[in-house]
Amino acid sequence: MNLNLNQKQTRVAGIALITIGVVAIFHLWWAIPSVLLAAGGVTIYRRQRAIGRTGEAVQGALWGVGLALLLLIDFVVPGVLLLGGASLLLRGRELEADQRVQRMLSNVASRRRAAPAQPAQPVAQQPKVTIVNEQPTTGETVRLH
Repeated sequence: MNLNLNQKQTRVAGIALITIGVVAIFHLWWAIPSVLLAAGGVTIYRRQRAIGRTGEAVQGALWGVGLALLLLIDFVVPGVLLLGGASLLLRGRELEADQRVQRMLSNVASRRRAAPAQPAQPVAQQPKVTIVNEQPTTGETVRLH
C-alpha cells in the first residue's frame, strides 16, 4: 500500500496518533475540548494576523484560549461573562494588546536563547600527599609534598 502523503501530512498524522495514544493511556479525554479550543484560538490568531486583521486575530485568540482555560478550571458560565466584558473593553485596542503580547513573547524567547548553559563547576583537586616515613617516631618530622 503506497500512501501519497507529503512529509508535513505524515508528520501531522504521526503526532496525532501519538497524542491520541497518550490521551488513551492517561485517560485525558476530558482535556480534548480545551486543547481544541486553544488550538483554534491560536490558529485564528495566526491566520488573521498574517492577512493584517489584527483586531480579529486578537479577539479570536482571546475567545479560543479564554474558553479553553475556563473549561479547564470549570468556570464556564461566569467566565463567559468575564470574557465578554474583556472582549468589549479590548475593542479598538487590539493592535496595542497584540504589540504588548508580541513584546512579551519576544522577551521570553530572547531570555531562553540568551541564558548561557551553566558551566560545570570544576571539581576541586585534592592535593597529593606523600608520606616520607609511614611510622614516624617521636620527634621526627613528616613531609607532605
